[in-house]
Amino acid sequence: MYLHSSVGKALRFRHLVDESGAILAVPMDHGYTLGPIPGIIKPQNITLNVAKGGASCVVVQKGLVRSLSNVLPKHTGLLIHVSGSTVLSPNPNLKVLTGSVETAITLGADGVSCHINVGVDEDYEMLNELAELADDADRLAMPLLAMMYARNNDGVDNTDSSTLAHLARIAEESGVDIVKVNMTQNGENFDEVVQGVNIPIIVAGGSKKDNFNELLQSVEKCVLAGASGIAIGRNIFQSDDPELAIKKIRETVIAAIEETGKNETLLR
Repeated sequence: MYLHSSVGKALRFRHLVDESGAILAVPMDHGYTLGPIPGIIKPQNITLNVAKGGASCVVVQKGLVRSLSNVLPKHTGLLIHVSGSTVLSPNPNLKVLTGSVETAITLGADGVSCHINVGVDEDYEMLNELAELADDADRLAMPLLAMMYARNNDGVDNTDSSTLAHLARIAEESGVDIVKVNMTQNGENFDEVVQGVNIPIIVAGGSKKDNFNELLQSVEKCVLAGASGIAIGRNIFQSDDPELAIKKIRETVIAAIEETGKNETLLR
């Protein structure tokens, strides 16, 4: 069982978790990196849709909170993403800070998240910022999600199980509360990723998939292996029916968690 570092952090953490004990996050911070791509041109609409479909929380940059404050349901948690980069930059894989824990608190967020690319030339800068964010999050009792990628300068990800396990361990040893990593190929050998950490691991969906059922199968394998949920963006908000997409993912995750018998771990 994961032990929170403070009562305040534990209470906020509950706002990010589904009643079943799963984390069902829908990141919508892509506009900072890619611009207003299809699916998030109108963030208000997609927020309502994924909330209806059962998302436990959404992830956005701080500036979007103004337009979402009147549409975000009470039962849907809010994570403020405090790092970013842009494809317009000559170095799009270097993430820089775009916000702070203090700002997230003033916006009424339930936690903060950041993105780290390990393997690029400047990864040490991002790792240093991660450590400082973790200290701030602990001091201010805010859950911290780290989106960890093994990515080279060309933007190519390594999804080998041993590499993903290393990323998860980096996150935990930095003081992170939740870590997001890529799924292994077809969800195979994901048990090797989770065995060396004691914080919740959630899996990314990556780029838009042609076969949604295959995505569901990979998610199921990862959760059965020990993942605590998902953080999937484009495969939800760019689907033909985002509400149905998150609903199907939620059903898959909950069924797998119930099968493992760990459905209340994150709620304790």
